[in-house]
Amino acid sequence: MSFCRNKLVKISTALFIFLSGTYSFADDLFDMLKRMSEADQNKNYQGTFILRKADSLSTLRVTHAVDSNGEWESLESLNGESRKVFRFNDRVISVFPDRKLLTIRHTDEKQSLHQQLPDNIDQLAQFYSMERLDDDRIAKHQTLVVNLKPRDQYRYGYRYWVDKTSGMLLRCDLIDEDNMVVEQMMFTELDYLSAAPAQTFDLKQFEQFKQQLVDEPKVSAQRPEEAGWKVGHLPKGFVLTQSTMRYSQQPPAISSNQLTDALSKKLPADLLHMVYSDGLASVSVFIETDHGEENHLQGEASMGAMNAYGNVVDGYVVTVVGEVPAKTVQQMAQTMVKLPE
Repeated sequence: MSFCRNKLVKISTALFIFLSGTYSFADDLFDMLKRMSEADQNKNYQGTFILRKADSLSTLRVTHAVDSNGEWESLESLNGESRKVFRFNDRVISVFPDRKLLTIRHTDEKQSLHQQLPDNIDQLAQFYSMERLDDDRIAKHQTLVVNLKPRDQYRYGYRYWVDKTSGMLLRCDLIDEDNMVVEQMMFTELDYLSAAPAQTFDLKQFEQFKQQLVDEPKVSAQRPEEAGWKVGHLPKGFVLTQSTMRYSQQPPAISSNQLTDALSKKLPADLLHMVYSDGLASVSVFIETDHGEENHLQGEASMGAMNAYGNVVDGYVVTVVGEVPAKTVQQMAQTMVKLPE
């Protein structure tokens, strides 16, 4: 889920002055959020937030720290299966205590483990309009509240509650076409720390766990033709941001002493995963060989804010999934084109 992240900036005295006024013009609001976005990347904090998706409600504990080596994050589930996720810069480590399993994944971007403001907020004005709502209080912190309304029917709306002092996103609502909240993230408590809590990120306790590398081979995402497929009628503003070869079945586990040469092994990656985004909303396209109707989604399906559509194209099954309106995934799936080799 993916839907708010930021970039390292300093909160200056000018920002606090800027926030003290009342601004009615959309350009001022976009500029305000641009200045606030990514303000927590250089902060140490600890907090608890709830995440509501469809009929599922999760409670998570997050810790964030910055030191001379870079950025650390940890995320721990407080209900359901016991699970912890650690991120150090571009390395993400997931720990499953009940299974004595640890997975390692490397990412191209240092993306936060929890929702944050998008880093391209100033570029979203052509796809969303913005209005300021009454200020509010979340987790004992005073917040600025803004509404982002889509300018077309191909994306959802967003409502942000942003800490006036730090610029952190403390609540984010996803709003559907009927103006209903279909997904929500909200902090229930948040404390800013004067120093990084190093003990939170101690991984020595998991040294005896089985380790599995889950990195996957990459396909260039610069041009759709390099992936071999493209969307014939792509909603305005969406561009290809990632394409990855994945596994339709879980690859074999890789022990810790095989991590260095694991990527050189020719594992049977047979599922193309393409991601399209407008900088805020994102849609995943999965393409694999057709193995029969009983093995793939045919037509539409939905769960909460998530919509999906499956379609067969030239002997391949195209499945489009995203937290966007149903017409978006349907249009993309039905206009997907296989390019000549």
